[in-house]
Parts: sequence; structure tokens; C-alpha cells
Amino acid sequence: MNKDIFIKPKLTAIQKICLAGLFIALTTIFQKVTAINYIAVLPFLRISIGGPAMIIFSSITLGPWYGLLVGAASDILGYFIFDMSGYGFFPQITAIYALLGFVSYFVFHLFRQIKNKKIIFTIQLASIVLMICGITAFLFTRDTMQLYSTTYEINILTRILVPCILLALSAAMIASILFINKKKKDEFPLANTFSLSFACFILEVFVMVLFGCLMKALAFGFQTYIVILITQIIVLFFNIPINTVVVSLLLRLMERYYK
Repeated sequence: MNKDIFIKPKLTAIQKICLAGLFIALTTIFQKVTAINYIAVLPFLRISIGGPAMIIFSSITLGPWYGLLVGAASDILGYFIFDMSGYGFFPQITAIYALLGFVSYFVFHLFRQIKNKKIIFTIQLASIVLMICGITAFLFTRDTMQLYSTTYEINILTRILVPCILLALSAAMIASILFINKKKKDEFPLANTFSLSFACFILEVFVMVLFGCLMKALAFGFQTYIVILITQIIVLFFNIPINTVVVSLLLRLMERYYK
């Protein structure tokens, strides 16, 4: 692979270590303290506002090994300091965030090289439509869902609101991408919205959904694998726009270190 695609910021080893410590602290807080653990129509969801974004940003800025460190350390610290779920510590869960921190660096730098943004935008849009259709079909063919040790009733309100919320999040994300792309023709290249959104989409699908659901099934049992998979796909619709916006803003703040 051409090493020229890996643009690194001009940071000293001391600066990287200090930033890694800061990112671990911030990610731990976002993952455990400020996370949304209960939504009226979606009580089975847990949404971290900014946690995965900080892990992705740390990998892009500091490199894959620092990203792995931030992902793993934040999950371990978050569990032993803030976790009140009553479950034991599962290294399988830590592996999810460690992998997210490690591969984000490569995925981001790989997809920012794609020149035809219409292709990645079309793939992302088609995938999102298929996911919404699949989740809607799942909700309308089930009366209850069991996640770990809790059973949730799927009522008509949930069946109607969940697809509507996912459509609204998708529309907002697409509108934002198109708006920023139109207004920011001279934007900081590393923060290109099309490439960044697609990188976040790929990371979410392959790391958080596919690999993450496998690790959670190993930790909690494969009998709830399908429900875990559907739940994580729903979370994807929250994570992609959040991660895209947060990482884009943070990269622009770091722009001077890339010059």
C-alpha cells in the first residue's frame, strides 16, 4: 500500500502521549457517564454521544496503536469506575473498541483516496435503505424481543416510530453531507464529508455491527444474536451522523498540525 496516503500530523511523542491520556478520559466519560441508556420507545438501546467518535479521531490523529490503546483503556476504565450494570467484565467487549481504534486509521486514509464520491454515496444510501427495510420487517413480525436477560414488548408505537426515526436520521445525515459538500469546496481535505461519512459507515458495519455482535454473542450467548444484531444496526443510524460531525469538527481543529 502506498505510504503517501497516510498523512500524519506533526506531533511530538510527548504530545501524542498527553493527547492519548486526554482522549482516554474523554472517551470514558462519553461512553459511560453521558451515554443515553433509556429512550421511551427504544428502551433496549444504549447510545454513546461522542465515545466512538473520540476513538476514531484518536486513531486518525495519533495512529493505529494509540487508537487501540484509547479504545481498550477507555472501556476497561469505564467498566471498573462507572459501570453499574451488574454484569462481569468481558474482554470480548473491550476487543470491539480496541479493534475500532486500530483499524479506523487505515479505513479513513484508504477511503479518502476514492475520487468518485458519487459511488461511495450511492453504496451508503442503498445500504441504509436496505437496513431500514430489514429493521421494519423485523419489528412487524415480532411481538417481543429479549435482549440479554430482559424482555421488551414491541408495541405499535415502536413499530411506527423506529422506522420514522431512522428515516429522519438518514435524511438529516444525507442533507448535511450534501450541504457541506456544496458550501465547502475548499474544505480541509482530511475532513472531506463524503469520505469521512463513508469511513464511519464502514467502521460501524464491520466493526461495531458484525464483529461487535459476534463478540457480544460470545459474552452473553448466541440465543440473543439476532436481537443484538438488529439493536446494533439501529444504533448505527445514531452513530454515523454523530461520528461524522464530531470527527470532522475535531479534524478541522487539528488542521494546523497537518501543515
